[in-house]
Amino acid sequence: MTLGVINGIFFTLALAFVSGATVIPLFISGLTKSNIIIGAFSSLEAFGWYFPQLFAGALIVGRPLVLGFYNRNSVVRSITFASAIGLIFLIKDTNHGLLLIAFGILFTAFSLSSGLAGISFMEIVGKMIPTSKRGTFFGLRMFLGGFLAVISAPLVKKIIDCYSYPANFGYVFTIALLAIIIGLSCFALVKEKPLPVQIPKRKFKENLSNGLKLLKKDSNIQRLVVARFLSNAILLAGPFYVILANQQLGISKAMAATYLSFEMVGYLGLNFLWAWLSNHVSNKRLLKISTICAFIPPIIGFVSLNINPGYFIFGLAFFFNGAALSGTSMGYTNYLLEIAPEKSRPISVGLVHTLIAPTVFLSSIGGLILEIFNFWILFFTTFIGLLISYLYIKH
Repeated sequence: MTLGVINGIFFTLALAFVSGATVIPLFISGLTKSNIIIGAFSSLEAFGWYFPQLFAGALIVGRPLVLGFYNRNSVVRSITFASAIGLIFLIKDTNHGLLLIAFGILFTAFSLSSGLAGISFMEIVGKMIPTSKRGTFFGLRMFLGGFLAVISAPLVKKIIDCYSYPANFGYVFTIALLAIIIGLSCFALVKEKPLPVQIPKRKFKENLSNGLKLLKKDSNIQRLVVARFLSNAILLAGPFYVILANQQLGISKAMAATYLSFEMVGYLGLNFLWAWLSNHVSNKRLLKISTICAFIPPIIGFVSLNINPGYFIFGLAFFFNGAALSGTSMGYTNYLLEIAPEKSRPISVGLVHTLIAPTVFLSSIGGLILEIFNFWILFFTTFIGLLISYLYIKH
């Protein structure tokens, strides 16, 4: 549990430096003006985490120990991300199109290897962290990592201010890479225990087929997939709050990057509440309350289109966005581990994550809405999607 928490602290810190809501949109907006492409890049890390997990689950189900699978993919993660950073310094500001494509390919590879490692991580957590401690486990990872991210936010601003584009973002991503390597190294030291019951090993195709059958048979899995689909409506407008701040509210890119601290304060500020609800009340109640938090950012977005609320008031959109993301992440993760049968946990977890993977590209749809219509329609669509999600969870 200690090594898992340390791993989470450094990963939460790292992901803050490659945030899909702040840092990545600002970096990509320097390479292209397409809101669709900006939205797609903001979703790459999340898509790579979710999409391959069913296939990874089919590979590892039945294995008594899966840490080796995690470690091999960890090496790939480090190499691909380091290569992406290297290209930023190599290509520099000479060819935006080439840098966009090259960075996109390597960042996608980094994200997919994260997803392959992720299913083994979830399996280790599922069999070694008791249900009554999982809220605390994920809460500590989020809170302590988020705290480090908050106090590091001024460093992001200083780097972006002091160095020319795109080297400034290259330095920011280098800090993220160092945190990732530390986090991966910590989890590699875990003394994994085998499952108490031996599970027969089957062929990859048979495991994959069993996973798809599980979707038809298990009503809890079905409802969880639908609820997760709906809740990801929050991603529609996610990367465009910072674009609104920069392009329409007159906030500089360097200052807009400091909204990372607002997002991380929200991410960790309600963390102990989320952990307490998960441990002592129910993950369903946690999901209801965190979804209410998700209503606030699009409302602030609406107001900002008429009145410039100023830097700090607009920052509340990032605060509640962070709070909603941490709450829904903890709630859905713990609920999934709660309902997944031990013998087929890698398949169950992988199935749900692979099925919801396409929803992370709702940011691209948000970009398309913004290209065709305007911020009004984008925020309205986001709000309606979240309202349907809340009513579904409540039911």
